[in-house]
Amino acid sequence: MRRFLRGLAALCLLGTVFVLPSPAHAAAGQYTFNTGAMAAGSSRTWHWNNAGTGNAYQVGLSPQGATAAATCEFEVVRDWYAQLPGEIEYWFTVKNVGTISCNADVTLAWNTTSGSTPTLSAAPGETAGTWYHYDPSPATTAISVALIPSGGTAANPCQYEIERMQVVASEGERRHGITVVNVGAITCSVTVRVTPLASSSSWSSGSMTPMSTKNWRWNNANPLTAVHVVTLNPNQDARYFSIERTWYLQRINTDGSAEREFWLTVKHFNSPANATAQVLLARAA
Repeated sequence: MRRFLRGLAALCLLGTVFVLPSPAHAAAGQYTFNTGAMAAGSSRTWHWNNAGTGNAYQVGLSPQGATAAATCEFEVVRDWYAQLPGEIEYWFTVKNVGTISCNADVTLAWNTTSGSTPTLSAAPGETAGTWYHYDPSPATTAISVALIPSGGTAANPCQYEIERMQVVASEGERRHGITVVNVGAITCSVTVRVTPLASSSSWSSGSMTPMSTKNWRWNNANPLTAVHVVTLNPNQDARYFSIERTWYLQRINTDGSAEREFWLTVKHFNSPANATAQVLLARAA
């Protein structure tokens, strides 16, 4: 599950807030900038104006400044969508989760989505519901999710965030359950859209006991502007899995070369028995 703090008042706890320029109108695109030096444990928040209705955003990180003794590690610890009259904004918080002061190049990628889902409403701090995205098994795609809030005002934007996303196989289909929560200050509405991204790599989780987790790393996660997206395809019916966490690090190898790595944590929930899943790695850009 992604870690988050609810409500606009929490922004002051997350670090400085920055505004990014508006994206071009394109089916897919990306924009790269640098975080600047960040102390270990610190975080910064940015937002992308005029994000468009239905664009699905993903953030890639290329940490810089590792040493032979310590890796440089960065993670997107929170992201959400906000709507106010005339625009939708995409917000995200990046944290230095390593042990040294360093920086990271941030690549913001977006892909257009299609289709529609029912519009639901929720009060502040409450979930609006769970949407389900189905695809036939064997699934070979990862997904990127767009949230489309509505009902915000200039004084009180409508803000929604993904609270959790679980994947289960059932009768020949894979189902993503996407639960979203109102993280703003007013009751308002939201819809969800999804875009599939073809996976370029896949591997088995191996047998996992209920409520267990496993970590993997993708070495040489190049090019440095690649934005990785990962999801799962359970191999047995009624087995629930999720991606609990993703982060990027830079490592200095023994030969002095710098290596970018993409790390992920998979969780098998309280299913009836041990189970396996295919991990599907794709790129948003």
